[in-house]
Amino acid sequence: MEELAQRERVPIVHWETGRMLAALAGSRDGRVLEVGTAIGYSTLHMAEALERGSIVTLEREPERIAQATGFLERAGVSDLVEIVEGDARATIPALEGPFDLLFLDATKGEYRDYLELAEPKLSARALLVVDNLLMSGEVARSDAGGGMWSHETVEAARAFNTALIASERWCGAVLPVGDGVGLASRVA
Repeated sequence: MEELAQRERVPIVHWETGRMLAALAGSRDGRVLEVGTAIGYSTLHMAEALERGSIVTLEREPERIAQATGFLERAGVSDLVEIVEGDARATIPALEGPFDLLFLDATKGEYRDYLELAEPKLSARALLVVDNLLMSGEVARSDAGGGMWSHETVEAARAFNTALIASERWCGAVLPVGDGVGLASRVA
């Protein structure tokens, strides 16, 4: 999977982020909602840690869905995963909750939309994990936008980080794991 991601320039989580996701998913062993499947790399990390839980993962690219399906089948975890095709902003409202863990790793400028749509679908003590919140350090630079991420995407990450830390609904932090991971628990 890592070789394919590198060869085809498919964005996947850093290995450390995958292991963190596995630990969190395994500790909850409940239902996971993942926004952004790509080739199923983070999905696989989480699925391998589940005993009774399951994952609903959202992806809009048919080619990526086919690749993820193949990888998950070969790994023997496809029975734990449901891949929903379509734009997450359109598919989240139709999902049936509750979910115990929400993982956001899709279009960065839409993170707020995903969270807003998913919140009613989450359990009272749900965990939230969000990838790419430090964007290779660009969110801390005053001249953001000159690197890998666009100015608009960096600004969206900054706004999301600020809102997450200041939220009365979530108790969270942005951690220097991988490319920056937001981790928060729902405040009951």
